[in-house]
Amino acid sequence: MRDVTGRGPASPGSGGHRRLRRCLVVSAAVAALVPYPGSAAVAGDAAPATTELTITASVDEHSARLSDDFQGFSVESADFAHGFLTRERMAERLRTLGPGVLRLGGYSMDLVWPAFGKWADVPAPPEAIGGTVDQADLDHLKQLLDASGWKVTLGAPLKTVVDPSKIKNPLRDPSPDVSLEQVVAEVKAAHDTLGDDLLAVELGNEYDNVTTLTGGEMWETAKRYQAAISTAVPHARLKIAGPSPSGAKSSTREDEFVTAALADGSVKPQQVLAELSSHWYPWSHCSGRTMTIQQLMSAETHLNTRAKLAGMRAVSARLHGTVPSTINESNSASCSGMPGVSNSYATALWSLDYLLQGARSGVDRVQFHTNTAAVCGDFKPRESADYPISYRYYGAFCAADPAALDAGQLSANALYYGIWAFRQVPTGKFVDLDLPDTALDRIRAYAVLGRDGSLTVVLINVQDPAAADSTGDTVALNLPAAYRTARAVTLRSTAPGGLASLDAGRITLGDQQISPAGTATGTPRPGTVPVDQRSAAVTVAPGTAQLVTFSH
Repeated sequence: MRDVTGRGPASPGSGGHRRLRRCLVVSAAVAALVPYPGSAAVAGDAAPATTELTITASVDEHSARLSDDFQGFSVESADFAHGFLTRERMAERLRTLGPGVLRLGGYSMDLVWPAFGKWADVPAPPEAIGGTVDQADLDHLKQLLDASGWKVTLGAPLKTVVDPSKIKNPLRDPSPDVSLEQVVAEVKAAHDTLGDDLLAVELGNEYDNVTTLTGGEMWETAKRYQAAISTAVPHARLKIAGPSPSGAKSSTREDEFVTAALADGSVKPQQVLAELSSHWYPWSHCSGRTMTIQQLMSAETHLNTRAKLAGMRAVSARLHGTVPSTINESNSASCSGMPGVSNSYATALWSLDYLLQGARSGVDRVQFHTNTAAVCGDFKPRESADYPISYRYYGAFCAADPAALDAGQLSANALYYGIWAFRQVPTGKFVDLDLPDTALDRIRAYAVLGRDGSLTVVLINVQDPAAADSTGDTVALNLPAAYRTARAVTLRSTAPGGLASLDAGRITLGDQQISPAGTATGTPRPGTVPVDQRSAAVTVAPGTAQLVTFSH
């Protein structure tokens, strides 16, 4: 977890805190470039229109920190039950991204059969379409975590443990009859196998979608689970991740949950909760709803995400920093993503922007929901028994064909490239770039001040290079200190389809790619950016991102 959670600025009366303020002025000259990444302006063209932006950057002890384990994945419990989480299939893909956290959960959390303790030899009932989780799955998971350096949270079923009258629709996705005692048996086996790599136990998936439980009732349920787990595994100090409501823009459900926790005089929230978890999908493909690339990359999406993050931080602040705040399931559009959008090149830029936006807000982790073992495009309908392990359009990786899947060869999708680009930003403190909202339809900007004094600026041109009216941005930076060198790594696609391209094989980061084995073809190669002490100019072509690191 990050050691600084991005609390707001100190009040005027807070003593002893010196604020370090720096100014960064950005002048953006919009050049008339041809609409493909890497193209140069044509000599003799008419002078381009210029927009000048003045941006002030402030850094103090309360700035949000960027940690090295901010990113993670959320995978279906059914993938775990089907034995997909193996070292051979997943370790390199995770290790390439550095440390992170796997969340085992999703809607199939209530569709798997835990075969541990006295249930080890009990046949799974027909409702367990998500599969059976047993000791072999835990052993494979242990090998994966050891090889990758990642950690995990374990999802626990909810629907058959709570009062049956609280289930909204018992006929929809009927669940195997798993008791709390059976849940505890799985948790005990998981801790015995995984040790401290097991961070928390998540209580159900989107309880507000499947039950009528109030925030107070969900809090009481969380206490019940945590007490049962503590009795069975007293020295583990395992706590609950929750409440994990559906991805509404408001944080009303989380607030109701925290209100109940704070009103409970019998126990402190931090004694029950390992993390205050939320879900967030800015768009939806559920019930016939749609999303376009223009919508995904729009200022509206960015501003709605900002509102969600601000709401989460406001709720989390009520706990005074005692419980980390996470988005433990997220992606571009709910219900497996939008075909042609969630699997397009646009998601590389969107995910890079979203991760930086989330980290800058002060939340502690963002985890993208993904499939783990699926053939690209082989989507199973919602009513299919194979849906729990189906390909998702927003997945981070998939196999080109069944033979590649059998060989463990999974191709990185656009989403993965965005996460990989994010991992190139060094840990440090965010510098607040006051980019005006009026510029969000063209460019996004972030900056992180490293522990060694280096400054990494990330500029993302969200315009579609295939659009006739797209423009490149030449950004003149007046820097907060004198720097001797600057080097930039570029995220781009060379596919002619622009943001709509579905060919992830044309995406590069610093001219490097991710192999089907899950490893990078090399370290992303930077280009030199001229820097004159406190000033530099960076050109950002449409549909690309520049990660520029200034060093002393």
